[in-house]
Amino acid sequence: MPIVEMVAEGDLVAATFIFEGKHTGIPFAGVPATGKEARFSLMIRLRISEGKIIEQRSFVDSHDIIRQIKA
Repeated sequence: MPIVEMVAEGDLVAATFIFEGKHTGIPFAGVPATGKEARFSLMIRLRISEGKIIEQRSFVDSHDIIRQIKA
């Protein structure tokens, strides 16, 4: 999962990652495992205080993933 971009300002850090893999195992958003390949990005925002993560938010386009794995 390579980091595409990372930005830090004050107590906030934001990073974008790219995930690639095969849809196996458990269902995703009600879609049973299809064995199809999927590639999607995830953006995460962290708030840091005294060297510890005190808040985390992540954003992913689940509709993009579903579009790729649906049979």
